[in-house]
Amino acid sequence: MRSLSTTLTNASTALNKQPIWKLVLSRAAASTRAYDQTRVTDIAHTESPASYSAEVVLRNSDTTLTALDFEHYQMVLSYGYKTGVTRSAWGAASAYAIDDIVIPSGTAVNGFQYRCSIAGTTAASQPSWSTTLGITIADSSVTWEMDGSTGDEYSRTAPLRVRSQSFHSGRGILKCVLRAEGIVNQLDEDKAASSASFGSAVTTLVQDYITNIAGTAVAAYSSYTAYTVVYDSTDGIIGTFAPADYFSITLNESRWSKVEELLDYTKCKAREEADGKLHVLLPTTSGTAYNQEYKFNVSGSHNFWNKELRLRFVNPNQEIVISSPDHSPSYSGTATSASSFALAPKTHTTYRRLTSNAQAGSIAAAIMDRRELDAERGFATVPMNVGQELWDYVNITDSRENDSRTGNIQYLQRNVAIHDNNQPLTWTMNLAFGKVTQQSLLANGLTEGGGRLSTTDLLLLIEGLTETMEIFKENQNILFDAVKELRARDTVPKWRVAQQLQVPSAGT
Repeated sequence: MRSLSTTLTNASTALNKQPIWKLVLSRAAASTRAYDQTRVTDIAHTESPASYSAEVVLRNSDTTLTALDFEHYQMVLSYGYKTGVTRSAWGAASAYAIDDIVIPSGTAVNGFQYRCSIAGTTAASQPSWSTTLGITIADSSVTWEMDGSTGDEYSRTAPLRVRSQSFHSGRGILKCVLRAEGIVNQLDEDKAASSASFGSAVTTLVQDYITNIAGTAVAAYSSYTAYTVVYDSTDGIIGTFAPADYFSITLNESRWSKVEELLDYTKCKAREEADGKLHVLLPTTSGTAYNQEYKFNVSGSHNFWNKELRLRFVNPNQEIVISSPDHSPSYSGTATSASSFALAPKTHTTYRRLTSNAQAGSIAAAIMDRRELDAERGFATVPMNVGQELWDYVNITDSRENDSRTGNIQYLQRNVAIHDNNQPLTWTMNLAFGKVTQQSLLANGLTEGGGRLSTTDLLLLIEGLTETMEIFKENQNILFDAVKELRARDTVPKWRVAQQLQVPSAGT
C-alpha cells in the first residue's frame, strides 16, 4: 500500500472530507496539460496483475479539447482529499526530495502548492510560480509541479499511456473520452521479433531474465521501450534458480508472457507503481500484519458497503517438481494445499532442470502458493482508499456475521463520477481476491453497488463468450455429424438414435 500522510489516511476513513482527483497528461516535446474535477467527470480505473487501464471522461462543452490530440501521452491519475494540511514555505538553497510539497514564500504566496518531481537543491531566489495545474517549474536542480490548491492531498497512481481519444456529442453533451493502458499492457503488445533457445549449461537466473526482457537486453525484444524493474523484496528462488533449457522464446511471444512465466517459478509478484517502474515484491499472505482492514460501520476504521465471499477449492492441489527422466542426478520436491487435497486430491507434475531437492521443493511451494492466491474468492465495495495497491494483504470484517476474510488484492477498480445535473458523487473502490475471470468480472459489474465494466473488461468478457460459443458450435457440429452417420447406417430405429443423443428426430 502506498505510504499516506496521517491527515490523508484519516480523511479516507472519516468520509466527511471533500474528495478530489486530477490527471496530468505529458509527452516529450509537447505541452503538459492537467485537469481536475472541474473538467474530469467520470473515471473507471482498473488494475489487475495482467492489465492496467483507465477510461476518463472530460467535459468539452467549451470545445477547449477539440483541437488537442492526447494519443500516446503519459497519463497520471491522482486521488485525494481537501484535508487542509499545512504546507512549508519554499526555502532558498535547500535540498528537496521527490514528493516534497511547498508553497511559495513571502509575498509570492498565491494559494497554490508545488510538488517536487525531480529532487535537487533550490536556487538562491524563488522561481516564477505558474498557477496552471500540472505545469513544471525549473528551480536550479529541482523541478516543481503545480499540484493544486494549498491544503490538497493526493496519492498518485501508476502512469498509463493514452491509447485512444474520442469525442462524443449529443443534445446538451460535448465530452472527450481518453482510454489508457499501463506498462503490463504495453509489454503484452511487444511480440518477439525472433526466437531464442537456451542450452542446459546456461546459468542466467530468473531475476536476470526478467530484468533483461523488461529492459530490452534480450535480442528478441531489443527494439522496444525499456522499462526498469525494481526488486523490493524477493524469495530464495528468483535470484538463485537458472531455468536453463526449460526457458525459451518463440516468434511472436509477448514480453509480458515471458515475465509471467519466469515469475511463476517464484512466490514473487509484479505491480506497477507511481514511479513508472515495474516493482517485484514478495507479498504478505498470512498472519495479522494487514496492509489495510475494512470493517462494517466501525468508527475510525475504513468502511465497506457490501461484500461477497466464497470458499475456495484449489485445483490442482498437489504439485510435484521433479527432474526429467534423462537428468542425472535426479531431484524432486512436493507441495500440497492441505485442505483442498484432503477433500479431493488433484496432482500436477512439472519437469525442470534442478540442482537439489530443496530447490525442487521451493519451486513446488511457489507454484502452489500462486494457485492458492488465484483460488481465493472475495469481493467488496468500499469508499475510495486512495493508497490501495495490487497484492496488498487486507482483512474484511463484518461483526454482524462474526465473519472475517483475508486475502491479497488481485483486482481493484476506482470509480469516480459527477454529472452536470448534480447527481450524487460516485467515489468508490471495488476490490477482489483471486484471479480475475470472465465470470468474476460479470459478477462484479452486476453486483448491487458493484463497479462499472470498462471497455477493457467488456472486451475480456466478449472474448470469453466468443470462445465459449465457438466451442459450443464445434461440439454441436460433431454431435449432428454423429447423428447423420448413425441414421445413414439405418441399423436402429431413428427415434432410438435421437433419444440416445437427446436431439429431436426427423418428423417430431
